[in-house]
Order: sequence, then C-alpha cells, then structure tokens
Amino acid sequence: MAEPYDRWHKSRPKAGETKCRAHSKVPSKDHGRGKRWLARWRGPDGAQLSESFEKYEDAKNHLAKVTTSLNEGTYIAKEKGDTLIRDLAERWLADQVFRNPRTEPQYIARVRRHIIMPLGDVKVRALIPSRVVAWIKQLSLTVGEAYAGLIYTHLNAIMTMAVDDELIQKNPCASLSVQRAKPRRQRKASKELPVNWDDSEAIKDHLQDRYKAIVDCGRGLGMRQGEIFGFSPDDINWLQTDKVAHIRRQIVHDRGVMVFAPPKGGNDDDPKDRFVPVDDRLALILSEHLRCFPPVEVTLPWVERSGPPVTVRLIFTTREHTPLNKNYFNYLWKAALEAVGLIKAVNDKGVGRGRRWEKCRDKMMHSLRHLFASEALNEGVDVYTLADLLGHEDPAFTLRRYVHRVAKSLDKARKAIGRRYRTAA
Repeated sequence: MAEPYDRWHKSRPKAGETKCRAHSKVPSKDHGRGKRWLARWRGPDGAQLSESFEKYEDAKNHLAKVTTSLNEGTYIAKEKGDTLIRDLAERWLADQVFRNPRTEPQYIARVRRHIIMPLGDVKVRALIPSRVVAWIKQLSLTVGEAYAGLIYTHLNAIMTMAVDDELIQKNPCASLSVQRAKPRRQRKASKELPVNWDDSEAIKDHLQDRYKAIVDCGRGLGMRQGEIFGFSPDDINWLQTDKVAHIRRQIVHDRGVMVFAPPKGGNDDDPKDRFVPVDDRLALILSEHLRCFPPVEVTLPWVERSGPPVTVRLIFTTREHTPLNKNYFNYLWKAALEAVGLIKAVNDKGVGRGRRWEKCRDKMMHSLRHLFASEALNEGVDVYTLADLLGHEDPAFTLRRYVHRVAKSLDKARKAIGRRYRTAA
C-alpha cells in the first residue's frame, strides 16, 4: 500500500533549498494551501485517483480502506457517491409502478416534501446514519410517528437502490442506530376499547337524525368511514332471509376531489370487496333510516378525478343531497365526543365557528370498526372469519390492531374455563 503524499513539501528537494520553520522540510508551491496529505490510488480501470486530508493518519486509514475494497471487489468510486439525494429520489419515483392511479401523486408529494426538501442537496455518500436519525426525529415531531414511519420506508427504499446501483457500499438506514430510532408505522393497540358499546350509543344520541345509523354501520358491519359514505341500499339483499351487505366501494379524495373507489387496497383487477352478515335488528334500523331519509343518486368519478362517472344511490348524504365529506363529518363527530365527555375542547369558540378539540384519533369513526372486531371475537367468531369480515389478508394483523377487552369479557372467560373443569370432573 502506497504512503500518503505530502503536498506541502518537496519529496526530492535540491541541495541548499531553504526549509520551513514549522516542519524543517523544503516547502513546495502548495505549502500552506489546502489539505496537506494526499492519498493516491488506482481504480479498477487503472485510472489514478486521489483525495486530500488534513492529517496523515486519516489519509493512511483511507488508503487502507480503499486497498481492502479493491481487493474484495467492493470498491465504489467517490464520484458515484456525489449523486444528490434529489436526483436519486426522482429516479426512484420514476421507476415505481402504481396499480392505483391515486397512489402516484401521494408518493410524489411525500417524497418531494419530506425527503427531497430537507435532504435533496445532500450527496448520497454524505447521508450518514446520524443524519438519518436527526431527520427521523424532526419528521416525527412534524407529521407524527405513524406517518413518519411511512415516509421512512420510502427513504430506505431509495437508499437500497443506491446500494444496488453501486453508488454507496452500505444503506445508512440499515445501521443499528437508525433501526433503534426508526418510527413505528402502526401504534400499538390499547388493551381497552377507546369507544365501547355504551359510548357509541351516547355518540349516536348526539348526532343528527340523518347520521345516527352511521354508528350502526360502523359497529354492526365493521365498515371504514369511506365505505359507510359510499354505502348503497343496493348493496344489501333485502329480500332474502339471511341478509348480507356487499362492501364494494368507498368515497375517497383524489387531489381534493371526491371519487368512488374499491375498498382500501383494491383496484379493478382485485377489488378487495367483502360480504358481511346483516343482523335483523340492524336491517330494521337501516330500513327505518331509508324510510325517513330516502337514498340519493350521486355521480362521482371512478377511482381518480379524471375517471369515468359512476352513479350510486347513497344511504347517507347531507341535507343538500351531496356526498358526505370526511372533514365535515369529523367535525360533527368530535362535537358528539365532547358532548358525551370523551374529549375536551381546547378553545371557547362555538361548534361550527372554529371550535377545536384535543387530539382524539383513537376515538374517531374508525373506533367503531375496532368495537365491531372486539365484540365479534368476544361472541366466539374465530379470527380467520373476522379477518375476512374486516377485509384483512393477515389474521395476525387483525389480532394485533383490532382486539381489545370488552365489557364482561373476563367473566365470560372465567365461565368458559369453569365449564371445561366441570366437564372434566
């Protein structure tokens, strides 16, 4: 291995040349300018390469690493690592294939806003683990841990591509320090139900009459908010004894425009639709709702704002016979949560006039879906059937995220165990 070259002093001084006082060596024309020690080596193609360092030890250590990587065939030229995160991220976005056309603008917005804006001018080789950790901490404070976890997966994929393209040797996101700081995409489910059955009854009482049955669709059918908003009376086989609801669409937003779409994760090739049994009491509640508030035909684009128009008779609409907007309804829901004492307001403004509430994500409409799952398990529904009813491909996910203790479940367990003992006796 070659020794570092001293740029500040001549290696072959002539006799009689004056030496510098600091080092007792003959100065070169570069004396005192730039970094003193030059590490020089030849790349795999035979071209001579170099890098300057302030200290001799740093230059020597760099040469040792370069020599090892050349011998092992893992050497990566420095100029490759000079690629900017911005260019790499844009290339990664261009390579993605999106089955759902609404997904592409969401990916683009996340990557450009939260990766390219703060890290775009950083060179790929300069994105060290400590910098990734600092980025994660700031991102979690800005957007919350769950959303930060999603954005982190994008950066991890981008840096994995950098390794595959031989721009860097190691993915900084795979380091131990980053893995320890990595935000969790999913919050751990609480043991207790955030909204129990009695709570849901109280919330229902504080909603307008035209929206009360929404609670029953959530806790009785396990529907997501967008699926409830896109629910049609034509999705239930009313004339059969064993009534079933066909969950086959939802209302979502594509760049600010409401559209019809398949349930979460679905597309035209795999719609992710599902069938959920409808209890007679629930069917009666929905029938009474439809009598008081007849369904309204609504036309929206399919899947994306430029998609073909689709007309559906909706069970739930506004007084103006328009589809429900999640922002509007969430405001009504929070007002009901406050009315029953589940959350508190953080200002004195009136409802509808800028009133704001404390954070209550776990108590929003999705909590009814958790209530449905927990009650179903408590009544003996097996987890595989429950996963099908909820539209989950992995029953383990159902258990991790949707199972909570319900009222009197411990007494039920005690009686069940007792029956086994009495049978054995």
